[in-house]
Amino acid sequence: SGIHLPVFEHTELFARGIGDGTDVVDKEMYTFNDKGGRSITLRPEATASMVRSYLENKMGSLQQPVKLWCAGPMFRYEKPQAGRYRQLWQFGVELLGADGPLADVEVIALGWQYYRELGVEATLVLNSIGCRQCREEYKKALVAYLRGGNICKLCSGRLERNPLRVLDCKEDSCQRELEGAPRISQYLCPACQEHFEGVKAGLTALSIPFALDDYLVRGLDYYNRTTFEYKTEQLGSQDALGGGGRYDGLVELLGGPSIPAVGLALGIDRIELMDP
Repeated sequence: SGIHLPVFEHTELFARGIGDGTDVVDKEMYTFNDKGGRSITLRPEATASMVRSYLENKMGSLQQPVKLWCAGPMFRYEKPQAGRYRQLWQFGVELLGADGPLADVEVIALGWQYYRELGVEATLVLNSIGCRQCREEYKKALVAYLRGGNICKLCSGRLERNPLRVLDCKEDSCQRELEGAPRISQYLCPACQEHFEGVKAGLTALSIPFALDDYLVRGLDYYNRTTFEYKTEQLGSQDALGGGGRYDGLVELLGGPSIPAVGLALGIDRIELMDP
């Protein structure tokens, strides 16, 4: 089903859903007070809004899984450059109510087929960042490794409150410091490892090639287990055409029941910059 989302939401929706310490929440949201003194934010991404709509419209009572899509502008206060705009356009897909690895494969394959039909060459990059339990063990190891290291000022502040964000930092000092850092794949619990193997096996069965990247955590805190991106070498530093992942805890975080979910967002602006 297609969903028409509002251009702005209450700020708390994004602050809670996306996460403290992310670049989106800390630096990139267009936030202001309306005439009633309420803090509202132009949507920087769609998934939190989609989950809010899922809950408000009681879609949990429908036959699961529920498959939703939306398209439209997102807004982020970033330094404009080729492939990066303050008003960007995305197409998004969410699959809520299925927890098996084949749900991840279905969503990833949809994005892959989208690029193939457009004639766009993209590389699929894949990772698993585990569940809350095994991720906490990894965070402890990562903090112990990075503490006292030569990381940027912003990441020094993130180290205690949100250390996974350091993996997403593009500063040269942080990239050098991460070269010998522990990897999340070493800390996955048996259930998360089994889920990830199922995702890889499903993609292989569909003849969808992929590369693994232990540092692919994405820029939003609601992800768990599978994360993925579609990348290109044709757009310089802005190499991500789209991506997504599993976000099993987001529905509950936003006040609903425990509902597993996975989704993706594809950057329409960046696709238009390509030359199929």
